[in-house]
Amino acid sequence: MGIGRYYLLKANFDKSIKLINEALNIFELNNNLSGAAKSHSLKSILLFRISDAENGFIHSKKSLELYTLANDTNGQISSLINLSYDYLMNNEPDTAFIYMVKLKRAESRMKETSKYFMYQNFGLYYQHVRDFNASIDAFKKAIVIAKENDMVDSETSCYKSIAGTYLDMKDYKNAEKYLIMSIEKATENNLLHESNEAHITLITLYEILGNYSKAFNLDKINDEIEKEIYNLERINKVNEIESQLKLTEKEKIIAQKELELKNEQVQILEAKSKISQLIFVVILSILIIISIIIVLLRVKKLNNKVSAQKMMLEEKNQEITDSINYAQRIQSAILPASDYFKKYLPNSFTLYKPKDIVAGDFYWMQVLNDEVLYATADCTGHGVPGAMVSVVCSNSLNQSIKELQTINPAKILEMTRNLVKERFSSKDDDVKDGMDITLCSINFKTNTLQFTGANNPLYIIRSGEVIEIKGDKQPVGNHINEKPFTLHTIELQKNDVIYTFSDGYADQFGGEKGKKFMYKRFKELLISISSKSMEEQKNILDTTFEEWKGNLEQIDDVCVIGVRV
Repeated sequence: MGIGRYYLLKANFDKSIKLINEALNIFELNNNLSGAAKSHSLKSILLFRISDAENGFIHSKKSLELYTLANDTNGQISSLINLSYDYLMNNEPDTAFIYMVKLKRAESRMKETSKYFMYQNFGLYYQHVRDFNASIDAFKKAIVIAKENDMVDSETSCYKSIAGTYLDMKDYKNAEKYLIMSIEKATENNLLHESNEAHITLITLYEILGNYSKAFNLDKINDEIEKEIYNLERINKVNEIESQLKLTEKEKIIAQKELELKNEQVQILEAKSKISQLIFVVILSILIIISIIIVLLRVKKLNNKVSAQKMMLEEKNQEITDSINYAQRIQSAILPASDYFKKYLPNSFTLYKPKDIVAGDFYWMQVLNDEVLYATADCTGHGVPGAMVSVVCSNSLNQSIKELQTINPAKILEMTRNLVKERFSSKDDDVKDGMDITLCSINFKTNTLQFTGANNPLYIIRSGEVIEIKGDKQPVGNHINEKPFTLHTIELQKNDVIYTFSDGYADQFGGEKGKKFMYKRFKELLISISSKSMEEQKNILDTTFEEWKGNLEQIDDVCVIGVRV
């Protein structure tokens, strides 16, 4: 298994998964629960690195289950560390924090290496909630432990993580320093995954600083690293090995059943051979005939019951489908009518692509005096649950406008947040639902734009350049570090194009490598089409999305709105 972990660190995934599976078989045959748990933990890390988060979580939780059965305290600590990290990387800091609290209670029983990962995860958590000083402090403690215990890959990874916090603090000098240290350490030890992550962050830093030459050169280097890491042949080999493993397990079950059946047949033959008298043979035959008749009658009865249940299931399925289609009509009623939208925003387009029949994304509009207020919103979840949240959030926006009679987006979102929290509250617990939103107020007479965002930014393309205005790092709903929303006021110029959007477009997997579209490519696409008519822009965005997605499943709802001044 140690060799399997080595190949994992070197991003040689197909060799790694094969060796880990072999070790897992040996541990299971010998009823070694801790060894099997360690194998599941390594499989989880590998699957997360090839973007298979769903199966990664399955193996992480299986690892914790086996360590608990084995009463292995160190193993349980290791699994809690892995799970908290996985949820942090999956942008679920609240869930991660639950596991981290359990870790903190066990700190006195931890090995030094485990303390490193605990401090690393606290650093990532505090970065999520924007407590940067606490984040830096946690990362520095982790780095000290990594150096003292010769944890080369962990030290390399932590340099990149602390650089991310400095980047959020806009302390670009320290961010660059730690990223360069991470890259040098990764290169020295041939750590491809860590090198790739550090390169991506450093490229982003140079783009922020406007040093596009350095960013371009690093991007070329990183392309070669990614070709080695995300080698499609290796990833396909991993999937092939996993599929073959599942098939082998099924074959073992079938072989066991066949063996049991053969044993039963042998016993029957032995019993029959002992019958010496004809009368016993006749009686046995009669009993067999009676049994067959009874079985046939039961089979017939069972078939009738199965047929009736099938009909009931089909009817229920049709009822559910009809209900969802009716829910779509209800949800459509909360969206602005196209002629109403075009009346007040004539030079605009709306690209709206729900993942399912109904959606968690929605767009919204109200007109107050000379001000046109409109929004692009992304509610928790998608499908029927997301649609239900969207109705609550849309109604809360309408109620806020009605009661406040203001055009100030920040004040509107403050009241909307209170309404959403009130409507999702209960005696036992609060539902962690809400929305990310871009809310704009435009006065075309004064060419003034007011903007407030909850986890969502705003793009303005002016003279071929992108002006990005970031929203607050908090949703409209319950949040661990709740703050007042920020109001941004922008003086618009003729031919400015304003874009608001949910995260569904940039997060879609596709292309030749099956990777995310990403915001960098999204910005470049918007710049290239910004001079075209709004209808052409909508068609190009739609076509590009479908071509990028190809045969892959749409992973989230998509909503993009463009408005030209």
